[in-house]
Amino acid sequence: MGLIGDFLFHRFDNFNHKPNSSTSFVGFWFLLLLSIGFGELTVAIDKPETILLDFLSKPFAPYDEASEQCLRDSAIYLKELDQYSPWALQMYDASVKIPSGVITGNYQQLGNYDECLQVKSGHGFTGKACSTTVNFEIAKDNGKPRQPDIGDLLLNVAIASGHTKWKSGRSVNYEWMWCVPSSCNITDIQEAVELGLDPLKVEDRVDMVINVSCRTAETDQSVFDVTDWIYISTLAIFVVIIIASTGYDIAKQGHLSTLNRKDKKYILLTSFSIYTNGKNLLKTDRHHDSIECLDGLRYISICWIIYGHTHYTEAVGVKMNLNEIPQMHINWANMFVLNGNIITDTFFLISGVLMAYTILIKSEKSSRDQFDVISLYVHRYLRLTPAYAMMIGFYATLFYKVSSGPHWDQWVGANRDYCRENWWLNLLYLNNYIHLPRICMSQSWYLATDMQLVWLSPIFLYPMLKFTREIFFWLVFALGLVVSILIPFLITFCLRLNGTMLYYKNNTDLANVYIEIYTKVYSRYGSYIIGLALGYLLYKNRSRVLKIRLIYVTFGWLVAAVSGFFIFICPRWMYFDDHRYNELEASFYAGFHRQIFALSISWLIFCCVHGYGGFVNQFLSWKGWVPFSKLTYSAYLCHYVFLLLEAGSVRTAGTISTMSILRSFFSNLCLTILLSILWTLCFELPFMTLDQTFFSHRQSQSKLISKPNQEKMFGSTDSGKEIYRSTEESSAAITRDSKDAFNQKSSKGSMYDQDLKSDDRDDKCPFIFVIEAERDNSWAQLKNVHQNSGFDEDSDETFNRTKTEERIDCNYGSDRS
Repeated sequence: MGLIGDFLFHRFDNFNHKPNSSTSFVGFWFLLLLSIGFGELTVAIDKPETILLDFLSKPFAPYDEASEQCLRDSAIYLKELDQYSPWALQMYDASVKIPSGVITGNYQQLGNYDECLQVKSGHGFTGKACSTTVNFEIAKDNGKPRQPDIGDLLLNVAIASGHTKWKSGRSVNYEWMWCVPSSCNITDIQEAVELGLDPLKVEDRVDMVINVSCRTAETDQSVFDVTDWIYISTLAIFVVIIIASTGYDIAKQGHLSTLNRKDKKYILLTSFSIYTNGKNLLKTDRHHDSIECLDGLRYISICWIIYGHTHYTEAVGVKMNLNEIPQMHINWANMFVLNGNIITDTFFLISGVLMAYTILIKSEKSSRDQFDVISLYVHRYLRLTPAYAMMIGFYATLFYKVSSGPHWDQWVGANRDYCRENWWLNLLYLNNYIHLPRICMSQSWYLATDMQLVWLSPIFLYPMLKFTREIFFWLVFALGLVVSILIPFLITFCLRLNGTMLYYKNNTDLANVYIEIYTKVYSRYGSYIIGLALGYLLYKNRSRVLKIRLIYVTFGWLVAAVSGFFIFICPRWMYFDDHRYNELEASFYAGFHRQIFALSISWLIFCCVHGYGGFVNQFLSWKGWVPFSKLTYSAYLCHYVFLLLEAGSVRTAGTISTMSILRSFFSNLCLTILLSILWTLCFELPFMTLDQTFFSHRQSQSKLISKPNQEKMFGSTDSGKEIYRSTEESSAAITRDSKDAFNQKSSKGSMYDQDLKSDDRDDKCPFIFVIEAERDNSWAQLKNVHQNSGFDEDSDETFNRTKTEERIDCNYGSDRS
């Protein structure tokens, strides 16, 4: 139904009156103003504007076919209003009146919600705030002569609003709020509205669908059930554990040696310590194998997502100028918001990069030949689920009791019901396929899709780790990429869907794209496997200094920037009213745009790692991003809380503008950071520590089974060559002298150097032109060829791996989305 549908959807909701009741002096002035608005003081009684005027200007109270108690209390209300009783005036004052600004998009009139709930009649009833949505369904004009009807009125209101292409054959919606006696139920209100607006119906031309929702002061009061108490008890247990762990940690400060702090028992007892977890959160140190630019890229992406979600909730909220929304595409810069949903593919790409990169590094350090798929799945599940489960519990219980408002049930109440009904689907990560229209936590589709991509990742990881010739991996990669393009292409073509999410064109089309394409793993698989391929390339070249010719670097940046820009801008023409739908156009965009965007971001990451990122790499690799990057997963879980809170508790219509959206965004961002800090410290970092402790213990048990007296220094996963050194040599023996020895020039070179050179034939990157640096340069020269190589330039272990097991969180960065 388009934005004009949202516009009218909320406006005509609360219009009930009793025809025999006397019109108050307030109603008289509304009658006068509306008559002037239509250009006349006297109009025929059967004209639609007169029916609406008569309906809206009088006090609303069910008067026929209502329950006995409702009829009795309504009669008392009208009688007391004629006598100007304060509580009756308060009830009437809280109800909606004839609105202004409908042409500019003021479609939702919510009255005075809080004033209504404060009404106490003294006759055994209180005020009840009832929001009524009236959906006017207008059939196409058959061209026959007839009198103007409500369909013509609404059509011309739309044209006056600037929708010159708007035609009959659509539906429009209004929402209004009325304050009624609390004894009246939803059926009473609905029948009264239908009776009052029945004269507006025109056979085969105009029909209406009416929906009512009501709230009272009693429903706004917090009532706790069993589910609520279970969640509260769980929180209480966590609080006790956190306090005990923090107290133990602080008490042991200054009494333990560095060695004792690495003891497994100490780590377990302090895993929930706010003190230790807080220090870890604020650390800006990076592992020497980390991809530094991902920290900034990750945090900027989550900010972009929060801004896009803020913009969406503002656009569908209660605003007086909603008619400006359908004109947003005229300014091409707004496409970075309208088409901003593609930013989520950045996280799928990062997830794939880190999955391949860290799995390959861990396989190099491990002597085990078996690829442990079960451990991968368990690790990922334990990494994501605890913080996720606690947020699901919050949605299902306490969130509903935080606040109230005219739309509280619509936004927060619906999420509570969905989470109580489908929480198990979220914990199984199947909620993007089953009961999707009733999904618990609307943003949780991403978590399900990401988990399913991890389930499918061994299809690509196995060729990386097991095949001696990398051609097998690239064949599997090419096949997966083709499939990721073909499936969205065919679905879009066969179902005649839009190529992407067009937010205010047609709500039915929008829902179909969301259900069939947007949330499904096959539409995101392309970005993920591109990330896997990039992670593979970064791993293969991590110990090399790559020299790429300036012309190729410039050309690559130009192609990446232009293609990324046009991916955002291309759907702009699809928003124009005169654009004719084309299946091939939509299908090609649906099939290719995510992969092209992922390739653009991949080039950015590759250049930043290998020293060709310039100021972009300096910005993204700033150490100040590290703490914020650690918060991105919890921020993704938490940010919708404040969006729903604002949308559900709004009382009056505001205006939408760039400044209003920016104010909402920065306030939501700050609140999200605060809540995500709490969520990270209490539910994310503790379980991450437990997970790492468990898996590191398992790895230590089987680390050197096959070669107990040797440690692997280097292993080429595609060539099968592995170089080991004696474990009797201590880690401290790898000194500057050993590095100088490594760099001595000789006709043959060292064994390690020879092995690297022997792999050069197989390790050339197939997508760029590379000239590899000489490997017999001095250590200092080799380290400083590129200052922004993507690795820790202070580390002395970039090329020589020590015996000590280094703790790498395989999915640490990929989870933060």
